[in-house]
Amino acid sequence: MDVPSLAGELGITEGELTDSLERLLGLGLLHQEDPDTHRYTPVGPESAALLTLLPLETELRKQTELIAHARRDLESLVPVYHNSLAWRQRAKGVQVLSELQDVRNVLAERAANCQEEVLTAQPGGGRRTEVLEEAVERDEAMLRRGVRMRTLYQHSARFSLPTAAYVERITLQGGEVRTASAEFMRLIVFDRRVAVISQAGNSLGAVLIEEPSVVNFAVQAFEHVWFNAEPFEVDTSREHIESLSEDVDKALLRLLASGMDDAAIARRLGVSLRTCQRRVSRILDSLGARSRFQAGYLIHKHGLLAEPTK
Repeated sequence: MDVPSLAGELGITEGELTDSLERLLGLGLLHQEDPDTHRYTPVGPESAALLTLLPLETELRKQTELIAHARRDLESLVPVYHNSLAWRQRAKGVQVLSELQDVRNVLAERAANCQEEVLTAQPGGGRRTEVLEEAVERDEAMLRRGVRMRTLYQHSARFSLPTAAYVERITLQGGEVRTASAEFMRLIVFDRRVAVISQAGNSLGAVLIEEPSVVNFAVQAFEHVWFNAEPFEVDTSREHIESLSEDVDKALLRLLASGMDDAAIARRLGVSLRTCQRRVSRILDSLGARSRFQAGYLIHKHGLLAEPTK
């Protein structure tokens, strides 16, 4: 049967018939007996699959083997690259220190080599006595070499006697210390070339950063908090302490109005949870609020967060 006759028999156009024949031939479901005629023999799907798909499967298997060989060759070069200068240069920017002793060793080494300036930001309240004893010798050695030292604490650190004693020692030798109510990142920067920050998820670990752009970002963040911070005066007056306490209360008001819970506020202000709860309770009483939600409403209603006009 020729194409026009077959198309008429099936009720389709000659173009549609030609497309169908090409698809069936491509799938191996038809075999053309003579290229010069339109005589075709049907082929069973099983045989068609064997004849049509086997070459494709064979080619796919060859490609899979080539990929596997290439992967093995590339992976065999990983140890060589990691021991190369290129890898060391690439990894130089960031170094993770998971062990406390490694952190102490790095801080001691960097402090010993510091020549111009060290910036330190220590959030939270007062520092532990053993930590301060370790830090004071290192810091005094830098100050004696003429290194400029600036240190940031939160206001709550002023009420820690060991911290106050440490501040008194280093300020006598030229160190500068300020406190702020705002929360900031734990940070040490040596000569604006190396930054040491806390390791996320590991309170004893740290991350050493030498990538210039990241170090510069850390320095700018420090300068922003430093500009708005208050000098840490060891022999302070009652009026100054009350002023700082008011500053802490204002920060607490902002956090309370934002809906934070007591634990989160305590972390932000660097005070204990009990101290935070006591301050929150006092604020609720002074506002006449029966709930934190009502307190937030009253704080905004009375404009307690507005900056005073000059």
